[in-house]
Amino acid sequence: MTDIVDIQSEQPAKPDVVNTLKTVGKRLIPQAGLSHFVETYLTWFTVGLSSSFVANSLDHYAGAIYASYYTGAVNEAVGYRFWVLLSVIGILLFCLSLPVIYLGAKFHKFSGFITRLRQFTYTFFVVGFDEGALMIGILVANLLNSSDRSALLANKSFLFSDVSVFAITALLLLNSLLWLLGESIFNRDDKSYSGVVEAIMAAPSRYSIPAYFIITGIIVYCVIAQ
Repeated sequence: MTDIVDIQSEQPAKPDVVNTLKTVGKRLIPQAGLSHFVETYLTWFTVGLSSSFVANSLDHYAGAIYASYYTGAVNEAVGYRFWVLLSVIGILLFCLSLPVIYLGAKFHKFSGFITRLRQFTYTFFVVGFDEGALMIGILVANLLNSSDRSALLANKSFLFSDVSVFAITALLLLNSLLWLLGESIFNRDDKSYSGVVEAIMAAPSRYSIPAYFIITGIIVYCVIAQ
């Protein structure tokens, strides 16, 4: 009986999946922190939301739909295709930067060039993220205001057949990915990388290198095939 108790006590404890996921999640969060993410998102979202309502109020007495000068101006402030273009450029530069960062850290060369490359890549992500948050605010305003004028202008500007909760949620998640990658590859305070990029650089090369080529190949194929 004692032997059975000893064998049971020697068995390794089962891994805590919840704590493991929390640890991985914390490692992937950039140095800027979630507070910066929420603050920036809410700022641009509020600008888009409030601008739409103000524009709609100013155009309230316009008789014809196409006479909505201010509402049209708000919807033309950002475009869905331009947001996609910024996102694609940022992601392609991100894929290009990873091997450059890896080789630079390994051979201790070209640190100045690598820093500028990371900053340049970050610029596309941060501009795309701000544009996306602004666009989401405008879409939410159009969703709440179901007038014919708002619906028509939203469809013209954003190329959505229907401004739905699903479309806005999908856009919100994709836009959040831009912030995650952008803030991971470059930090404005100390010009370092953190989060996703730091986790990739710390991963064993026998796993990270094949995964890099597979994921980069899929991204390039999707971009070319549109």
